[in-house]
Amino acid sequence: MTVHALCLAGCSPTPLAAYLKGLAVLRLVAEQRDPSARGWWKDEAFWFASSLDWAALVEFFVSEYAPTPILSPWNSGSGFYRREGKSKRKDPTTGKLVKTGVRDQETTATRTLAELLAATDPRLRRYQECAHVAADLVSTLGLEEAPGEEAKARLVAALRVRLPQTGLSWLDAAVTSTGDAFGWAPLLGTGANDGNEDFGANFLRRLLALFARGGDGIALRGCLYGGPTLGAREQVAGQLWPAGNGGANAGPGFDGEACASEWDYVLALEGAVLLGGTAARRLDGARAAGSFPFAVQVDPIGYPSASYGERKATRFETWMPLWNEPASIDELRRVLAEGRARVDRRDAASSTDVARAMLSLGTSRGLSAFQRTAFVQRNGKMHYGASAGRWQTRETPGPSHLRDISPWLDRLRDLAMEDGAPARLRVGVTALDEAVLRACREPAGTTRWATVLVAAGDCEVGLAQSAVRGVNLARLLVPPLSVKWLRAADDGSPEWRLAVALASQDVALRVRGATIYGSVRAHWLPLDRAFAARRPFGVRSEARFAVQGERLAENPDVVCTGDDLDRCCIALLRRRSQLASSLAVPGLGMFGRAGVQAGLADVMGFLRGDVDGRRVLALARPLMAVDWSATGIPAIAHTPSSEIADAAYAVLRLVHLSEPLRRGADLLEVPVDPESFTRLAAGDLGKATAIALRRLRATGLMPVVRAFAGDAAFARRLAASLAFPLRPDDVRRCADLVTKPFELEEATHGH
Repeated sequence: MTVHALCLAGCSPTPLAAYLKGLAVLRLVAEQRDPSARGWWKDEAFWFASSLDWAALVEFFVSEYAPTPILSPWNSGSGFYRREGKSKRKDPTTGKLVKTGVRDQETTATRTLAELLAATDPRLRRYQECAHVAADLVSTLGLEEAPGEEAKARLVAALRVRLPQTGLSWLDAAVTSTGDAFGWAPLLGTGANDGNEDFGANFLRRLLALFARGGDGIALRGCLYGGPTLGAREQVAGQLWPAGNGGANAGPGFDGEACASEWDYVLALEGAVLLGGTAARRLDGARAAGSFPFAVQVDPIGYPSASYGERKATRFETWMPLWNEPASIDELRRVLAEGRARVDRRDAASSTDVARAMLSLGTSRGLSAFQRTAFVQRNGKMHYGASAGRWQTRETPGPSHLRDISPWLDRLRDLAMEDGAPARLRVGVTALDEAVLRACREPAGTTRWATVLVAAGDCEVGLAQSAVRGVNLARLLVPPLSVKWLRAADDGSPEWRLAVALASQDVALRVRGATIYGSVRAHWLPLDRAFAARRPFGVRSEARFAVQGERLAENPDVVCTGDDLDRCCIALLRRRSQLASSLAVPGLGMFGRAGVQAGLADVMGFLRGDVDGRRVLALARPLMAVDWSATGIPAIAHTPSSEIADAAYAVLRLVHLSEPLRRGADLLEVPVDPESFTRLAAGDLGKATAIALRRLRATGLMPVVRAFAGDAAFARRLAASLAFPLRPDDVRRCADLVTKPFELEEATHGH
């Protein structure tokens, strides 16, 4: 048997109707003519291989094609019900139209259905059988008008029992019913209906028009092979092909007329038949609902017009699979029957979930990409399928570190959708979703993962500063982050290294006479110490907001606010200086995690103003959620540098340590004098350094400098720089720079 490979350029991945046409060709030919037919996607077109050549394929659809029975008797516009209408006449006195009574109206749909039942074409026999079954059920159930939701569910259940097998494929694709629940496919409106458009009635009307014209092979060629579509008529194309509906910017002028080919509409719905749904039990309760292939709740992200207003005006979105190897109809059915993406051992339920799942080979199942389409409300209450991007699958494992924030992001997303949610929260959650989506699309970029961290921190700040009420605030803190984030988001910048150093610090706190240790985060956010407390290098519990009723608790230790890094660092150290005398630990009670302390070159860059302080703070805030006591913390790679410390910084650094200073074989404790930092933060560099020099002499260190001078701005920047823990080697370099060698000092005293 000769196999012909045909490029169906009219069947492209976008718009959605064109994609569905490709599925229709494969399904209908495989079911009715050549079971060995294969199809695949290549060069933005659907390729079709079978025993049919170009002419034979057209002849099949014109002369042999037996249509799928597409009927929707649960809808008022399906043709199974007569509509009651008000007749009107003009009042001779006022000239206005007035209602005069009620009469039965025969609709276009009822006439079309009658035309089907009277047809003699043998290819419509299956269609007629299903129409008779549906009409009998409507009569048996005593339905004189379209039923309500519960009655719809009963009608659909009865149809599943009575319809022949040929009629069930459309029923599965359009609706589901579980008990009294009536569900519909995201692809086909609200049960094969969108606004005033009943898909079943429109399909039948266009199908009969084609049959009356002998199949219209000219229009079919344009539909399948691309190029100008001869025979297109002034009729809407529906939600699956928005460009064919006319309206603003749809033509050479301000407006365009609706123009669509009957074949485009017919084959699009024939393709949708493959995407049948099933009844699925949700894991979040006893509720049952419809489950359709690769369809999820829409997220207002990933396309230019995205906003939270879109979510309420959008039903769902679909991720249509693309594959580049020939596949049979049976193979395609198996993929679509599974029809779901999996992430974190659960079904993907949102756009970000699907994006994460796209990265894993297990989800792709041999698929090369997914075409995303969102159904957005436009032109009144009509929904149009708008392309929202192409997503490639990869053979690399998905980003497992996203599991840390997924449940938290779900909670934020739900909160942002509530009426009265703060605008800042909605903006923050949208930005976070966008960041996750971009990171999943190009997971190799460390900058993208850093952007995710920054967006997560912004959401946390928004929660802390917004008047959120009636929710469990305690659980809305950024959850514990695994050390994998430190590898994924490390962009090698000085801002990243300084942020890690700042965030890694443990803070000693006095609680009921005992010293406990928690993150430096306790000075940025009110933390519940019952959850934040831990022993040094122990296992930390999940941090939570401290709350008072429906508000965040007030805590005097929370002194760091705003996005000015200098101010936050000064406020942090000022508070630690005030608490120094009450701590049962040396210095300021702040301990940098070994291996991730700041390097001298980065701190000097901060002093010179070469570092973006806002980015340091934006990265540090979410990094405070990392469990810095965990094993496997990657050490920060510092480029070897001959950077010489600023002498004033070196002196001040030595008197603001939280750990003993090693000098030779000895360990020296340099007590903190709060006045030194107070003077420095006030901009008085001379007095601050004078106090520090006296403190060094009192501990046995002999400074080689006597005094310093500098402006107030530099003094405050010096004060802020002390918030970054310094590597032990660099601390010793500072000591060597501004004090005499310890051995030399002992020899001098001997004379």
